Amino acid sequence: MVTAAKSLAANSSVEKIYFLIEDDKFPEALPPLIETINVSGQTWFPPGGPNMRSQFTYMALIRCCYGKILPKEVDKVLQLDVDTICVDNIDELWDIDMGGKWIIAADEVNNSYWKPYGMQYYNIGVAMFNLAEMRKTDCEGRMIALLNSEKLPYVEQDGFNKLYAPRKFMELPARFNECYPVGYSDSPAIVHYAGFKKWWEDPNAPRREYYRKYRDMTWEEALACRGETLQQPAKKQSRSRKAKSSES
Repeated sequence: MVTAAKSLAANSSVEKIYFLIEDDKFPEALPPLIETINVSGQTWFPPGGPNMRSQFTYMALIRCCYGKILPKEVDKVLQLDVDTICVDNIDELWDIDMGGKWIIAADEVNNSYWKPYGMQYYNIGVAMFNLAEMRKTDCEGRMIALLNSEKLPYVEQDGFNKLYAPRKFMELPARFNECYPVGYSDSPAIVHYAGFKKWWEDPNAPRREYYRKYRDMTWEEALACRGETLQQPAKKQSRSRKAKSSES
């Protein structure tokens, strides 16, 4: 998570990075750019739910609830899986006019998972969510209901595709989600190690050198890439969720 965040900070002018975590404290100091949100007290997905015992658990399920988790003034959020590394500037993503569409994501052209049904299937590991439009509907409520009633192999990714693809999606160029399901490009902007359980050490993981580069980069170096200096890091920064029920 920290390595992914360093790469994002170095290759964008994003003003805030949110870490969704399962505790009130993060185990290391983080720069003020990052805010942690403890989601362990979530109540949308009960322990006995059909997807709570999957390989992803509720930390994936709650990603359909950004409109409820994030502050109301956040009207657009870029979601990045922890196994992603930004390797080129991605600021242009924020300038995309989404209109009435809800999600920008890349089509998994190399995935036959739902292709027999004639459907496009989008990879949510890198996705821009139009929270301003999504909050106008009960789309999150529909997702919660689906995930609490039907077991889905890829949990919230399957849910978004089942309920809203392709009509609420915009196509994301492959270079912003370079991985096997989506395809590879000559000029990647975001490398996604989808399908590799230990991408940091798997010799078969393509472009593993990018992970090592940002893993070894200090926060001072990452922020220097955007012309900033490191402010005094927050000490085990936390944000209690006790008063409110709830990554980019």
